[in-house]
Amino acid sequence: MIERKAFLQITKALILSLRNGLTDSSVCIKQSIIEELAGILGVERCVMFKIGQEQIDGRREEFCEIVAGVPFEEYGPEARERTPLKTHPDIHAAAVKGQTLVVQDPLNDERTAYFRGIVEKRCISEIAYTPLFIKDDGQVTGIIVIDAIHGMRFTGDDILFCSEVAELLSLLLGQESVVLQHFRDMVINKLVPLGGFASKLHENLQTTLKYIDIIHKEAIEISSILPKKLEVEL
Repeated sequence: MIERKAFLQITKALILSLRNGLTDSSVCIKQSIIEELAGILGVERCVMFKIGQEQIDGRREEFCEIVAGVPFEEYGPEARERTPLKTHPDIHAAAVKGQTLVVQDPLNDERTAYFRGIVEKRCISEIAYTPLFIKDDGQVTGIIVIDAIHGMRFTGDDILFCSEVAELLSLLLGQESVVLQHFRDMVINKLVPLGGFASKLHENLQTTLKYIDIIHKEAIEISSILPKKLEVEL
């Protein structure tokens, strides 16, 4: 338990340090947390899914994507594609429930039927799903998925520990949200005066082009008159 408490304290310190850092560093922190969590629990697979919404054909659709996971060679950046949440009924069920969900018989559970082959191949005996929240609105923004294999079962202590880690990761996601909102505000604040400047520049450009056109016409008229005058004078 001492090891777990130390891990939680270190993780919290790392997350709070993001207040003066960049969001890019949080990617490494999330991966490190998941790796540590898998090592402490002694599991082979531990994956963090992000849940969000996007516009598809005018409709808002929920999606999920892997943002960290072990084994890294299987859940690294190249394997992290965005997929519809409805294609993952187990993750969707955990998000709807809003609290830790444990699938005790993944080989025969309908929610895990879409990857039954993997369950059988890896001898997965139980799967735990722990949701992540942003405290401001209580919305589920992610799910940690952990496998128990070869007849192993999650204890109450394991579930409690996962919930504590999920709370810290939720803090990290919340911090990311604050930083991203600040970035959006900065962009908007830059775009508004830039738009006004562009509009003014466009007006000036139109005026300039108008004057250039007048000068061009006058130049043509002068060039057509000038030779005749020179001939008369000669």
